[in-house]
Amino acid sequence: MAARTGTAHVVTTTRKYKNQIYRTHLLRRSYREGGVVKNETLGNLSHLPEALIEIIRRSLQGEQFVPVGEAFEVIGSRAHGA
Repeated sequence: MAARTGTAHVVTTTRKYKNQIYRTHLLRRSYREGGVVKNETLGNLSHLPEALIEIIRRSLQGEQFVPVGEAFEVIGSRAHGA
């Protein structure tokens, strides 16, 4: 197997069975081996909430996240009740 050099991504598969819809979210990486593109599953993310899966997906695409306290700067405020 090739060295772990492929980029990671989230793959969502949907399948229907007896009027039920099943969704699986997998963390995978793609790599080439002998000219053929192959996928390696790194983890199963299906047990996580949809919002967290979307954050993981955006993070793997290169988006930077910062804590809320660092995202804003308070430049002035008024006293309450004055």
